[in-house]
Formats: sequence, structure tokens, C-alpha cells
Amino acid sequence: MPRPDCHYLVYEYMKNGSLQDTLQQVREGTRELDWSARHRIAMGIAAGLEYLHINHTQRIIHRDLKPGNVLLDDDMEARIADFGLAKAVPDAHTHITTSNVAGTIGYIAPEYHQTLKFTNKCDIYSFGVLLGVLVMGKLPSDEFFQNTSEMSLVKWMRNVMTSEDPNRAIDPKLMGNRNEDQMLLVLKIACFCTLENP
Repeated sequence: MPRPDCHYLVYEYMKNGSLQDTLQQVREGTRELDWSARHRIAMGIAAGLEYLHINHTQRIIHRDLKPGNVLLDDDMEARIADFGLAKAVPDAHTHITTSNVAGTIGYIAPEYHQTLKFTNKCDIYSFGVLLGVLVMGKLPSDEFFQNTSEMSLVKWMRNVMTSEDPNRAIDPKLMGNRNEDQMLLVLKIACFCTLENP
């Protein structure tokens, strides 16, 4: 029975679920996700952010960009979803101030956490973390980061990228496909996206 006081949001069915689901299947060995597919997903997320930040009539900041909020269609094309925390930013404003931090730990920009002011740069930080996840095959919540001195995906990624062997940042499942230079370039972009003062 329709209710006039309710609003419904209907998403197109996404056969491949979320990026989170797909990454979990890859880790369990029940699915493969080659570099071509990961690169296409990264490009789809970038195109979605470009639309939200630049091409939409009113700028929208997602505020919770993470693998669980990226849906994958039949062709593994990425679609940004779950706009529960999203905010529209008036043209005259550079940021919006909130009374509390919203988002997912590991994907929240440090400046937002410290100042409670969010801008489109906060989404760019989250995008950088997602790029790292796609290339490294690791999530910010992985136990691996609890056992390193860096204690975070971003710090670990930065340290490895400035080491003598940056290739060790690449997911071992992707090694040997002759795309390592492109993957390292994506990780460099991830490092730029996650600068504390972008």
C-alpha cells in the first residue's frame, strides 16, 4: 500500500554485489579479479566522483566512500551507492561543518576527523584509500595493519612506496602480468590523494 509520507530509493540490480563482496571472494580464492577489472573499477569510481563533485548541478560530497558502497554491475562497472551520509554543498560554500564525524574508519580524511569540516577533498582521500585497496588487495581493517608499526593502510602504503622495493605493495595475485608499472602509478596517485594537506 503506497504511503505518501514515505520516499523510496530503488537501485538497479547489481549482479556482482559490492566491491567489498568481490574483494572478500578474491581473498577466499572463490573469485579472480585481474588488473584489468580492478583498473576499470577505479576508473568507474573516479568518473562517479567527477559527476558528484563537478558535473552535478549541485556539488555532492559522499562522505562514506568505501568498498561496501561501490556496486558492480554485470560488466564489473563501478557505481557509487549509499548516499545516506551524502551532503549537497551550496555553490558559495567551500565546506560544510558537522557536529560529529561520519564515515568509516580507515577511509575518513584526517582533516575531517580533526576539524569536523568536510569538503570534496574528503572524498578524494577515501578514493585514494580505495585505489590502495584495489592494487594492494588489503583493507584498512585487516589484521595485517595491527601487526605493523605503521598501524594504517595509508602509512604502510607510503612507506612501501618510498622503499627500495615498492613492488611489494602490489597484491601478489597481480604480480607477473606485466602491468606492475601501471599499478605503481595508481599507488602514487593513491599517495597523492591521501596527503594530509591535499
